[in-house]
Amino acid sequence: MPPASPRVLFDLSGLVQWYAFLPNPSGIQRVTEQILSQPALQDNSAVTFIARALGSDRFYLIEREIIAGLVDPVRQRASVSRLRGLFGASMRLAEPTRLRREMRPIHLPYIGLGVTFTERFFESYCNGSWAAPAPPLKTLDSDTRYSHLVGLGDFWCHQGHVDALIALKRRSDARFIHLIHDLIAAANPQWAHPHYGKLLVDQLDRMAPAIDQWLVTSNYVGGQLKGYLDRKGLPPQPVNTMPMGWPDRSLAARGNDDAALARHELRRQGFLLHVGTVEPRKNLDGLFDALAQLRTEPAMDALPCLLVGRDGWRSETIHHRLKNDPWLAGRIKWIRDATDADLAALYRNARATVVPSFDEGWGLAVQESLAHGTPCIATRVGGIPEAGRDLATYVESGNTAALAAEILRFAQDDAAVTEARARIASGLAATALPTWQTSAQWIAELLQLQTD
Repeated sequence: MPPASPRVLFDLSGLVQWYAFLPNPSGIQRVTEQILSQPALQDNSAVTFIARALGSDRFYLIEREIIAGLVDPVRQRASVSRLRGLFGASMRLAEPTRLRREMRPIHLPYIGLGVTFTERFFESYCNGSWAAPAPPLKTLDSDTRYSHLVGLGDFWCHQGHVDALIALKRRSDARFIHLIHDLIAAANPQWAHPHYGKLLVDQLDRMAPAIDQWLVTSNYVGGQLKGYLDRKGLPPQPVNTMPMGWPDRSLAARGNDDAALARHELRRQGFLLHVGTVEPRKNLDGLFDALAQLRTEPAMDALPCLLVGRDGWRSETIHHRLKNDPWLAGRIKWIRDATDADLAALYRNARATVVPSFDEGWGLAVQESLAHGTPCIATRVGGIPEAGRDLATYVESGNTAALAAEILRFAQDDAAVTEARARIASGLAATALPTWQTSAQWIAELLQLQTD
């Protein structure tokens, strides 16, 4: 039987895996760490953060202060380092046969560290800055009962992970709750990596019979999920749409942005901005086609387009296009990784952001642009209208001419930019928007957690 009072496990395996290799978050990681750093969950003694040791069914504990540090610019680097230390130390829990099935070449340094782990060696390997010494590794007590096991959108790139979660659910007698950010791999496989997209769908199908309740980021994803479960003959467990938090409105106030702009040779309201991993679903080819239609427009001569996002699947097509089109290459700047502070500065100072995606489960880049008071041109697809409300400027997906027209309007008309910023400011001020604390409190109430 589950415990009389709630005891909740949050599985953060995907977050640890992400930071093992990358220094800054993408969308899913930002959502996870923002929610879990809020007082409703961060300060609740009934909540425990865990991650799975690769190549095993064993889970280890993650100190809550590490997660809180991920959203603090002063502590973010140290928190990432500590997660990397834990990941390296956790390799000692792996079963060799299972590890061979799950591992990929990128894991080899950590496997070596797990076998020969010492704090001094780890610091030396990481040149004293890449990672901090690992805190003592504490494993989850396998005999303890829990009321809920929650995943906030973990990526399923390892075949053993879902089986380990199901085993943990059964051992602890917990209700299994999982958040789905999008169903692109299932609904539109042509926009998903052929290997990882198939793996995600396979794991979703394997996990679904064990789920007691689904969470989704938008009503759009909720409708997709219900339809998918019905078509597959999978159990139709309840689907709840989680309120997605908006960044604090104070972010719209200018910070010390001059250094960030100077670093990237940009000026205030002097560039277009696209934020997102470079992959086919983001439709950067459509954005480039729209820009190419405007190559004779004088207003575009001094308005570069900044891409902020790492290389994703098939990003080589974008590299090829930039290499073979000197005009386009001269107007595209590409930052493959940006800190949260730099990203906020870029949002604040863009003339407009552009989100021409073919599909989005939510539209975090749209929401973040508007939260910083910056006009956003976005396609009316997926969950984007739920994120952008009536504050974004919408074009129909695939309509390159309409996208080009809106880009040109913002490029050459200062009054249009001023009016759009005023409309966004007025709309934000008039609406009681959910915050990340709202999201965390909603989850706490769903789990029937009491305030400490």
